[in-house]
Amino acid sequence: MFEISVIIPTYNESENIIGLIVEVQSQLEGYDYEIIVVDDNSPDGTHLKVKDYAKNNSKVSCINRTWKKGLSSAVVEGVALSTKRYISVMDGDGQHDPEDLKRMIELAKAEDSDIVIGSRFLNEANTASLSANRNKLSKVGISITNLFSNVRSTDPLSGLFLIRKEKFTDVQEKLYKDGFKILFDILMLSKGLQLNEVQINFRERLRGESKLNISTVFNLGGQILENLSRGLIPANFLVFSLVGSFGVLVHLAVLNIALVANQSFIPSNILATLVAMTSNYFMNNYLTFHNMHKTFNQRLAGALKYFFANSFSIIANIGVASQLYLNDFTAMSSALFGILAGLILNYFLSVNLVFKK
Repeated sequence: MFEISVIIPTYNESENIIGLIVEVQSQLEGYDYEIIVVDDNSPDGTHLKVKDYAKNNSKVSCINRTWKKGLSSAVVEGVALSTKRYISVMDGDGQHDPEDLKRMIELAKAEDSDIVIGSRFLNEANTASLSANRNKLSKVGISITNLFSNVRSTDPLSGLFLIRKEKFTDVQEKLYKDGFKILFDILMLSKGLQLNEVQINFRERLRGESKLNISTVFNLGGQILENLSRGLIPANFLVFSLVGSFGVLVHLAVLNIALVANQSFIPSNILATLVAMTSNYFMNNYLTFHNMHKTFNQRLAGALKYFFANSFSIIANIGVASQLYLNDFTAMSSALFGILAGLILNYFLSVNLVFKK
């Protein structure tokens, strides 16, 4: 009998999740299955609904995570609790049709597949439920990610797939746990997978809001860099560096505006520094650290910590640059190494102080 563990990561899906579970169960009759919901402590009580439902359904269980957030890490923890030969991952918003999951199982049985992907783009662009911009964004993302994948797919960014558990555990330690596109991570890290695809019916979301935003896109680039560097460069360091580069432009723009307004240099530069740091904090909160600070109090405390961390990075920048210049490095190379030293220290302090999980 075909064995499958269905992992469903959730966040604020209380209106969708029970209906989805019922649909999945109706399609998996006759199979040896279990459904594991991994909820990131949803404020809307998603985990409470699932746990209440699970009281009378032994094949359903729920983890309520208060210690970590993110889709990829949720899948990893779900797999750790799974007991079946195959693992399936699907979204909790109801856009994935459980009938497609059944078709994927039948294909895996027939072809002895290592992985079966539910593709939105295999035979047709069945994405009417997506906005035109999101559809274009998905296609661009697919083109880029396939350049870096060891195993090519028509939809490496799909959230619906099934895979042999041992193939997943082969790459589990290398997966980018803070990411949102775990399938792409698997395809980039794995070699020699027997892959098949099924055209899926990507349904419209009935309730709730999509979790996809520009932060996901930026972190996908970081995910590629982390894998290419074999973990040497953290994924969110790329995004953090891009935010820092934008902060330099903000600083220069504010400084020039103030000088044009006939303000003296020192107060103008102080103002530009404060505006740039504030801009960097809010962009890092949203883009780099997935909007970790949500409330006004969290953001105020986070901004103050970020200013504190920046004071040390500025000292490091000036100190390293000055020391190198005094040791006969050129002014340009000294400045660049100083900037790099300040960036690395700022990143370290941001991860371990400002945005500590």
